Amino acid sequence: MSDVETQEGAEGFIAVVGMAGRFPGAADTDEFWANLSAGTDSITRDAPQIVPGSAPGGGDLTYVPSRGRLDGAEWFDADYFGYSAKEAFLIDPQHRVFLECAAAALEDAGADPDRFPGAIGVYGGCTETRYAEALLAQRAQLAGVTEDDIVLGTAPDFLVSRTAERLGLRGPAIAVQSACATALVAVHMAGRALLAGDCDMALAGGVAVHVPPKKITWSGPDGTLAPDGVCRAFDAKGQGTVAGNGVGVVVLKRLSDALADGDHIRAVVRGSAVTNDGSGRIGFTAPSVAGQAAAVREAQLTAGTDARTITYVEAHGTATPLGDPIEVAALTQAFRADTDEQGFCAIGSVKTNIGHADAAAGAAGFLKTVLALGHRQIPPSLHFTEPNPQIDFETGPFTVATELTDWEPGDLLVRRAGISSFAVGGVNAHLVLEEAPRRSLRESERRAHLLVHSARTPSALRTRMARFDDHLAGPAAPAYADAAWTLQAGRREHEYRAFTVVGDGPPREPVCSAEAPRERPVVFLFPGRVGPAQAWRLYTTEPAFRAAFDTVLDGADDRIVRPVRDVARGLAGPGGAVVRDTYVFAFEYGLAALWQHWGIRPSAVFGTGTGSLVAAVVAGVFQVADAVRLIADPARSPGGEDGLCTLVRSLGPQPHRVPVVLGDGTWNGTGTPIAAERWADELRAPADPDAALNTVLADPERILLQVGAGSGLVTLARRQPRHTDGHLLLATLTGLDDGDDALAALYDALGRLWLSGARVSWAGVHEGEHRAKVALPTYPFERLPYLVRHPAEEAQTATGGAGDGAAAERPTDDEPVAVHAAPTEESRPESVDRPADGTPLGVVLRLFGEALGLPDIEPDESFFELGGDSLIAVKLFARLREIYPVEIKMRALFESATAADLAALIERQLTDPHLDTEEESA
Repeated sequence: MSDVETQEGAEGFIAVVGMAGRFPGAADTDEFWANLSAGTDSITRDAPQIVPGSAPGGGDLTYVPSRGRLDGAEWFDADYFGYSAKEAFLIDPQHRVFLECAAAALEDAGADPDRFPGAIGVYGGCTETRYAEALLAQRAQLAGVTEDDIVLGTAPDFLVSRTAERLGLRGPAIAVQSACATALVAVHMAGRALLAGDCDMALAGGVAVHVPPKKITWSGPDGTLAPDGVCRAFDAKGQGTVAGNGVGVVVLKRLSDALADGDHIRAVVRGSAVTNDGSGRIGFTAPSVAGQAAAVREAQLTAGTDARTITYVEAHGTATPLGDPIEVAALTQAFRADTDEQGFCAIGSVKTNIGHADAAAGAAGFLKTVLALGHRQIPPSLHFTEPNPQIDFETGPFTVATELTDWEPGDLLVRRAGISSFAVGGVNAHLVLEEAPRRSLRESERRAHLLVHSARTPSALRTRMARFDDHLAGPAAPAYADAAWTLQAGRREHEYRAFTVVGDGPPREPVCSAEAPRERPVVFLFPGRVGPAQAWRLYTTEPAFRAAFDTVLDGADDRIVRPVRDVARGLAGPGGAVVRDTYVFAFEYGLAALWQHWGIRPSAVFGTGTGSLVAAVVAGVFQVADAVRLIADPARSPGGEDGLCTLVRSLGPQPHRVPVVLGDGTWNGTGTPIAAERWADELRAPADPDAALNTVLADPERILLQVGAGSGLVTLARRQPRHTDGHLLLATLTGLDDGDDALAALYDALGRLWLSGARVSWAGVHEGEHRAKVALPTYPFERLPYLVRHPAEEAQTATGGAGDGAAAERPTDDEPVAVHAAPTEESRPESVDRPADGTPLGVVLRLFGEALGLPDIEPDESFFELGGDSLIAVKLFARLREIYPVEIKMRALFESATAADLAALIERQLTDPHLDTEEESA
C-alpha cells in the first residue's frame, strides 16, 4: 500500500497532475500509449543507401536512413496565442510545438493560470535546429526583420520565457540545456523548486523538432546510429539508436497540495537525482558506471524506497554496444545495495518505438512510465531477441520486457519505477516514480450539473463540445459533477462560450453566447411570491441557502417555525399572513444568499410585497432579525402607518450599501440614506412595478435577475418602453410545476450569466462537496502552416530532391510546406493604379479593406504588414472563393501577399484553372 495516501504522508513528494506530448506516430498521449501497448515501431525508414568504403576493410556498407518523424510540426495555432502570421514565421517550430504542448498539459491538469492562486514555474529545454539559418538566409524576403527578431524567435534561451509570457506564468522560467538528459533534468529541477517554495505549480519538459529535418550523416559502424534503422536496446544485434523528434510536458505540484486540491494525480515522483561523470571516464562522450550508479542510488535514497520495491526501469537504452552494458551495470550496482534478488525488475526503452528524441528523450520515457503506472501494464521494449553478451541478465535484477504484461506488484502492494536519462558530457538523471494514491470519488448530492465550454473561435467551440460529448459517451466517462468542476475551474475562459445543464433527465440543448462576454451590472428583483415545493431540495444540497433560511427562522417566533417549514416542503399551504410572509422572506433571502455565494453580486435591488423587505435586507438597511419583527408586527396592516413608522425608526435603518429602487420608480444611490418614513411607506403600500422597472431598464447593459418564484417581474419588464434587445432578463425558477429540478433551473440562469461575462465563484457553486479534477479532452487547436525554408532546401525541392512542398494534406516534418513572408519593398511593383471597378484587383482591395478594417489600401501593400494574420486570411479566402470560381491554396497568400500579386494570381487562374496546381506541384 502506498504511504502517500494522506496529506500527512505526502510531504517531500511531487505529484504529476497533468501531461501532454507528441511523438512519432502519436498526436497525443492517448495515441502514444496505444502505440506503446501494441508494440508499434513508429520509425520511418527510407530506401537503403550504399555507403562506399565505410566497412572496416574498405568495402561498402548499407545504411537505411531512418527517423522518428513528428507529423505536421510546422502547423501552429498562432491566433490562440495572440501571434500574427509574421510573428509565427519567426518562431522556431519546436518552440511553437512546446508552447501548444504546455497549454495542453495545463488543461489536462485542470489548471487555469489566470485563476491559479500561486506562482507557476516552467522548466524545459530544446535542441539546436537550423531554423535560424533559414530565417537569416531569407531576410531579403522578410520585411523589417532584424537579427534580434530571429534570435528571440529561435534561441533555446527563450523557449520557456516565451511559454511563461504567452501563458501568463509568474513563477521561475528556467531554460535547461543538458543534451539528451534535458527533459528529465527539467523535471528534477522543477520538483526541487516546488519543495523549496519557489513556485506552487511547475511545468517541466523538453522538445526536439527539426523542421526541415536535420541532415544526419551516417558516421559508420562505430557511431551511435543503427545502420539498419532499428533500435535494438539490450540486444546482441544492437548497433545504435535512431534519430527522433518529440515533445513532452508534465505539470507538477507538491503532493500534499494536489491531494488537498482534489487534483487528478497520475503518478508521484518520490525522489530524483542528477550527477555528472566528472573525469572518471575514458573520454568526454563516454559513459561511466560510477556516475550513473551514483545518480540511481541517490534518487532511491531520496525517495526513501528499497530498490526491491522498484519493479520497472525505463532505461536510457540507446542500443549502443558500449552504452547498454554500462547502463545495466550501473543499475545493478545501485540495486545491489538493497537486494540480491534476481530477475524481479522489468526493463525497457522507449527509443525502440520512436527513436532518440534528443532533448525530449527523457520526456518520452517519463510519459511512458506514467502511462504504464496509470494503466497498470508494462509495455514491450521492441526488437529484443537475444541478450547483449556484455550484459549479465542471468544473475542480475533485470529482465527485458518483451510483451505487454499486467503490472502486478505482488506482496509489495504498490507499483514503483525508475527512469534514467543520460547525456553526452556526463550528465546522469534518475527519478523514482510511484503509482498515484487511490482516491475515493464521492457521489454528488446534486441532481443537476452545469457544463461550461469556451474557445477562441466558434469552430473551435463546436469541436471542443463534440470531443467532450464523445468522451462522456466512452468507457472512461467521469461523473458529471467532477467533469463540471474541471470545466468550470480548470479551463481558461475564452470569448466564445456555451453551456449545458445535465442531470437526472435528458440533457438540455446547449446554449451558446450571442455576443462578446463582458461584466454587466445585475439587478436583483424580488417578487415576494410563494416558492414551489420542489425548491426545498435546495435546502438539502446548498449550504448557503440553508444557512440563510435558518438565520431567518432563528429570529422567528417558535410557534411559526414548523408551519413555515411545512409550507416550504409543500406539506401545507400558508395558513396566515405572518407564516406566508416569513416563508417568502426566508425563501427569497436564501436565494439571494445563494446567488451571492455563487459570485453574482447585485448592482441594485427592487422588490414587491415581502420582496421589498428582502431587497432592504440585501441592501444592508435592516438586519434579518429586524426584518422578521417587521413581518410579525400588526402595524404593517392598513391604517397602521404611524405605528409602522415608529417601529422602523426604532430599528434604526442603516444607509444602504447597494442602490435601491423604490416602488415609485426612484433610484436611490448609496450616497443618500432613505428616511424611516419612506421605508414605512415602501413596506406598507403596494409597489408600482412599472415605474420601478422602467427605472431599472434605463441602462441597456443591465441584467434583470428575478430572485424568487415565477417570471412575473421579468415578463412585465419586457413590456416596458425602455426595454431593448440588449437587456438580459432572467427568471430563475420557472416551470417547476412540471417536476423540473430547482437547481437545474438556477443553473440555466447561472449559465446565461456566465455567457454574458459574469465572474462566477465556481468554488461557491460546489460548496459542501469536495469535487475532483478529472482528465478531459484538451483544446482543439486550429493550426495553419508557418515555415520559412532555407534557399538550399527550396532549390532541392525544385529539383525533386526533397518532399513535395505543395502537398495538400498535412505534411510530416520531412515534407514541409514552403511558405514565405511578405515581399520586401524592393520586390514590389514600382507602381500600380488603383482600380475603381469590379476587376480582380478592385475586388481584392475591397476584401483586404473589409478583412483588415482599413479604409484605404494601396495595391502594393502587404497583407501581413497591414496587420493580417492566418485567421483573417482564412476568412479572406472564403470570400474570394464565393466570388471567383478559382481554387487558390492558402500558401499562395504568403507568396503573393499584396493585393496586386493576389489579383494577378486570380486572373491567371481564371485564364487557366490548372495553372496554380501545376505550379505548386512543380
